[in-house]
Amino acid sequence: MGKLWGGRFSGQSMDPEVLEFSSSIDIDKVLAEYDCRSSGVHVEMLEKCGYISDVEKQVLSVALKEILDEIAAGCFESGGFEDIHSAIQDRMEKKCPDEAKKLHTARSRNEQVVNDVRLYAKDKADEAVELIRELQKSFLCLADRNRDAIIPGYTHLNRAQPVLFSHLALAYMEMLERDRGRIIDARKRLDLSVMGSGAIAGSALALDRGFVSGKLGFSDISANSIDSVSDRDFMAELMAAFSILVVHLSRISEDLILYSIPEFGFISMDEKFTTGSSLMPQKKNPDVLELIRGRSAGIIGDLNSILVLLKAQPHAYNRDLQEDKRFFFRSVETVFGCLRVFAPLVLSISVDTVASGKALSDEFIYATDIAEHLVAKGAAFSEAHRIVGNMVGYCTKKNINISGLSLTELKAFSELLDESVFSLLSAGSSVSGKKTEGSTNPEMVYRQIELWKKKVK
Repeated sequence: MGKLWGGRFSGQSMDPEVLEFSSSIDIDKVLAEYDCRSSGVHVEMLEKCGYISDVEKQVLSVALKEILDEIAAGCFESGGFEDIHSAIQDRMEKKCPDEAKKLHTARSRNEQVVNDVRLYAKDKADEAVELIRELQKSFLCLADRNRDAIIPGYTHLNRAQPVLFSHLALAYMEMLERDRGRIIDARKRLDLSVMGSGAIAGSALALDRGFVSGKLGFSDISANSIDSVSDRDFMAELMAAFSILVVHLSRISEDLILYSIPEFGFISMDEKFTTGSSLMPQKKNPDVLELIRGRSAGIIGDLNSILVLLKAQPHAYNRDLQEDKRFFFRSVETVFGCLRVFAPLVLSISVDTVASGKALSDEFIYATDIAEHLVAKGAAFSEAHRIVGNMVGYCTKKNINISGLSLTELKAFSELLDESVFSLLSAGSSVSGKKTEGSTNPEMVYRQIELWKKKVK
């Protein structure tokens, strides 16, 4: 079976267990298409620089195209090889033995692997940006459908202040937009061709690195051959962006899980995104959201794994680096799986304003509105805070709402208080009373919805 090395060795076959242990073919076979594309451009460059003839170029190009067709048809046999690069080289040698011997001219597997992964990473970064945008569109649709729905906002998982549900959905939009930005930034830094770097020191042959870079769609070439073959920053950076993304997905999932359970009941989602219990017939479990929350741990773990893998690597290439793709590819597929299922789930969500209205009948949630009302009448905020705190404590002991207080009782707390306080004790009054930009004021939220509609087109 063909290998990309072996001249120094006696010709004895690798121990089967060693081959199985050291093989990465089950992981890096996803690079097959990229490897053929890169090899095709390498062939063009070799002919351009005079290292192979035009006839040899044509033979090699046709053979690579045939292998690409085999890969697309799912009939390319790659089992039993060290890696996908060896498998493709072996297939080439079977198709055109003489010409294939020149395919690896001025090329090391060290640079070949990195370049293939960079091509893969560029595509996946673009795909991730689009998948995030689709999830944003789902949240924007959810916000637009429920512009006026009000729910309790929470801090410390205690009721804090009323907010528009659409305001919460737009908070998720902002988080996801930062995630898109991080991935776009990471893509800029990985958009370099390393071909021509060789194993560590470059090549003594006069190669046209810019030609290869341009034909493969890279924006530039790498500047240092040692760094080129050992750099995995681009993978770690993209995985770091993915890790922050899945932390966001996990936090959003947690919100939606909480708001969907009977104790809250503010939202419900389509049954096709939930499961039941094998024992308890009444259960409707938010399993998809729980799995997204759970799988975020794997992404964070993969980032940690690649950082630990890299931290003690001497320059330049070491076989340890074969393991990087295990973590990287797994992260990509897990993130994409989460994003693909999340967008349609969000579209299926409905908001129960009756349930949220019951929670909003707790008038203590309007305490901050009363405190700011006192400030508007001239009280210092610390004094207003103390007054309203006393009111809440008094009502708690009396087991009454604030609206149950008499005018005499209100005046006992402060002469600034009168019946106008009672007009503050509604969710609509609370949200419409907000004046700061970026707040839950309906006019501001509606304006943000319209701005987002233009942005996500």
